[in-house]
Amino acid sequence: MTHLLRNMVVFLVMALLVISLLVDPFFPFHAYWSFTIPLCLLVALVVAWITSGRARAQRLKLLFAATLAVLSMRYWDFNSRKPFLRSFNALEKGDPKEEVLDQMKDFRCGQGKGFIFVRTEREHPEVADRVENMCFTHTREGWGNSDWGLVYFVDGKLWDTQFSHD
Repeated sequence: MTHLLRNMVVFLVMALLVISLLVDPFFPFHAYWSFTIPLCLLVALVVAWITSGRARAQRLKLLFAATLAVLSMRYWDFNSRKPFLRSFNALEKGDPKEEVLDQMKDFRCGQGKGFIFVRTEREHPEVADRVENMCFTHTREGWGNSDWGLVYFVDGKLWDTQFSHD
């Protein structure tokens, strides 16, 4: 029974990894640490469990290799969407405009407004007239030309961000 359970768990985790990689070009879950870290921990637990009868050195090597493989998936760029999201998600409220522009320099920049602009006008009328917005995109190709990374500045500091997926 334990052997069957181990095989099922390994199959499910492998299926999760394969599915996440198949979906990655369209929606790069691995660009988000909130997905990659739990997946890495899950894989590490499964590897530790299925290697429980092996020598310690062999278990550590397998555990290290599995953890490294999952963490490296964050940097497997199948297209321009994942590098864009990594850069965009690294922006933090309060960052100076120059720093934001430098971090997003590899991507197209234009104008665009999203729901945060409207919400800011409604909820924060004291800064509404000082809001400056910019729109970043990573491609002109049809598959991703509507991926918008919207940034909002007040007095030269990053106020808020919004990602609109294609």
